[in-house]
Amino acid sequence: MMTPSLNMKSRQSGVALVTGLIFMVVLTIIVISALRSATLEERMAANARNRQVALQAAEAVLRDAEISITGDLAAGVAAAAPFDPFTPSLFKADCTGGYCNKPVAGAAPRWQNDAIWSAGSSREGTTVIDGVSAAPRYIVEIVNTPINTSPCDKVLYRITARAQGQDNSTVFVQTMVRAQPGLCP
Repeated sequence: MMTPSLNMKSRQSGVALVTGLIFMVVLTIIVISALRSATLEERMAANARNRQVALQAAEAVLRDAEISITGDLAAGVAAAAPFDPFTPSLFKADCTGGYCNKPVAGAAPRWQNDAIWSAGSSREGTTVIDGVSAAPRYIVEIVNTPINTSPCDKVLYRITARAQGQDNSTVFVQTMVRAQPGLCP
């Protein structure tokens, strides 16, 4: 005669094992999903940081350009050439040295052309920025020419700054500056 414990063992069909395996598979799927979500959030945070650093770098180089045009009286910094003294002949169609003459009506904006951001066609700012893949650069375009021939007419400039984050996310910032050429009262 068999004992009751041996009889029970022979009738078990492995339900506990199957249930345990299903539970482990579900738990593994939840853990993998959470891991992927955390990795995605980390990438998104890094991209946002890189873009923000690029934006700050573009704004810093934009301020450098504004100071080169208008000077900074509080800091005792005078406007730089070709703005003081104003030398319109240094503003070229090919933006040599980062100084561009008046844009051609109907033409694509210069800042959209990747070639304009080379070292020969754009200027590098003086502020050192960490966390960017390349030094931020800017171009200055004359938007209007003075109506009168007086050397003291104000000139309108468009400054376009470009910076790249560590992941090569690119940010452009533009501003307009109206400045009176140097040597004017």
